[in-house]
Parts: sequence; C-alpha cells; structure tokens
Amino acid sequence: MPARPASSVLLIRPGQDGIEVYIQLRHVSMAFAGGMVAFPGGGVGPADTAPLPDAAGWAARLETSEPAATGFVNAALRETHEETGVILDAEALNPWAHWITPRFEERRFDTWFFTATAPDGQQPRDVSGEAATTEWITPDAAIERAERGEWAMLPVTWTLLEDLARCASVEDACAPRRVETVLPGWIDQGDAVLAVLPDDPRYPGDDPGEHHDHEH
Repeated sequence: MPARPASSVLLIRPGQDGIEVYIQLRHVSMAFAGGMVAFPGGGVGPADTAPLPDAAGWAARLETSEPAATGFVNAALRETHEETGVILDAEALNPWAHWITPRFEERRFDTWFFTATAPDGQQPRDVSGEAATTEWITPDAAIERAERGEWAMLPVTWTLLEDLARCASVEDACAPRRVETVLPGWIDQGDAVLAVLPDDPRYPGDDPGEHHDHEH
C-alpha cells in the first residue's frame, strides 16, 4: 500500500530534570497505534493545501516539492491544534525526523516529525478525545516505562525519544539538523514480524523492495 503523507509534533519544554515532551497514550480502540504512546499528529488532508509562507524554503528543508511541504507543515499545525488546543506558527516547527512505515504494514504513513517549544501561556490538553491520558515526561522516563512493560511504543516513537534524550536543552532540540529518511525493513519470524532499522546489520531483512533498491 502507498504511504499516506502525515505529520507529528513533539511539543517540548524545559523541566527540572531536563527536556520534557508531551505524549498521548492513545485509546486502545484507535485504528492506528491503539493503546500506544504517541505524539500529536495525523494525516495530511484537503484543508492542508492552504498557502504557506515561504513554501519554497520549506520545500528545500524537507527536500520535497512545494505542495508536499505545504501539506506536511499545515498538517503539523492543524493536528497540533485539533489534538492539544495549542496554536503554533510555522516558524515554531523544526524538522526532526522523517519516517516511512515499513512496506509489510497495511496502514502506512510517510511522516515528518517536528519539534516545537510549547508556547508560553498555552497548556496542551486532550481536546480531540483520542487520548486515554496525556502527560509531560522526560524522554528517559518514558523509555523506562516502556522497558518495564507499562507502555507500548512503535519503534519510531522509541527512537525519537532516544534522540530527544541526547539533547541538553530545548534549544538543542529545536536546532536545525540534517534529517535522513528512515524506511524500516522487516524479518518474518513466523509468529511475528520484526521491524529492522537501517543501522541494524540485518537490514533490510526480508524486504524485497529494499533489496532491489540497494542493488541499484
């Protein structure tokens, strides 16, 4: 299946123990990532074609076309507002990661993740009803809860939290950086399918498309 364009935003703020990130624990009934820790976000929609200031600049930063970049940025702003009530402008967004769902998945997304400092005076809250609970938490603490089996996370969420944990400050997490697109491969273990990241020596595993791509 083709991957649907989507955007997600890691709202961050300084805390007593370092950077804190706003996470949602999605309802178990949700079609995508039900019961898992996630960041505000969703698919690019028809409303996201509205003109974007400096669309050419965003296209260069995301290494894509102006219409595609417009969709990613507008979706990030819209989804953040719809799910948290927080209003951001495009200048607040910093491209942080770009992941494409592995080809074996039926529900696939081509997702840009952005970091953004939570604006003063705006407290994010679950206004969409998609979250069973929400929380400000340090990346390390979130990972520890996942390691204890208290929270479930997709590989991308875990990886983004690890990256965020390496930042010494909110400013570090909002600084420009080179973003490499990540398309996980997979290994079919019979009773389960294991996602394989590009830094794994087994990559791309059993993904024939990736084998083909690498041959060329």
